[in-house]
Amino acid sequence: MNDIIWGTATNILSNKSFEINVTHQKEENNSIYSEKEIIEFTETDIMSIPVDENLRTIEQIEQGLKDKFIKCEISSRNDQNYLICKVSHSGAGGY
Repeated sequence: MNDIIWGTATNILSNKSFEINVTHQKEENNSIYSEKEIIEFTETDIMSIPVDENLRTIEQIEQGLKDKFIKCEISSRNDQNYLICKVSHSGAGGY
């Protein structure tokens, strides 16, 4: 099972990466995560963001993610220390 974190997306860095303020972590996570992490997303179920990263724009990412409460299902960390994740909107309760 993958680790999961939740938080608010703050800065959009590219058409596939953003910064998140981590506010919640699943108790069963195998790792501990910082209060700020950089997410590189490989998959999303957010309808306003195209699946193909070549078709995405920064504006679409900002509309879909910026200042939103986001769930990140973590698969790994890359060489730049970014978390590689599947991202989705999280409910009002945070989970």
